[in-house]
Amino acid sequence: MVAGVAASAVGLCGVLSVVAAQAFKGRPQRAAVTTSARRAPAPRVRVPGPQAVPSLAGAPAPLQPPAQPPAAATPQPSAPAPQVSGGS
Repeated sequence: MVAGVAASAVGLCGVLSVVAAQAFKGRPQRAAVTTSARRAPAPRVRVPGPQAVPSLAGAPAPLQPPAQPPAAATPQPSAPAPQVSGGS
């Protein structure tokens, strides 16, 4: 039973694939027009180098490491043990 459903699903997938390929095939391409004339090379363009950028006036000093490393986090106390009833 399961094999029959799987086989029909595979067959349906194949049919839908063929239908989609036909639907999205597109228009036939026309022959490309080739030109044998060579284009003239583009003129060379000179690009200026980077400019010097002045620093901002009144900018804060760069970050410095702290004088002491941060303190270790204190461990959180574990949850109390669950209460167990004595039974009946």
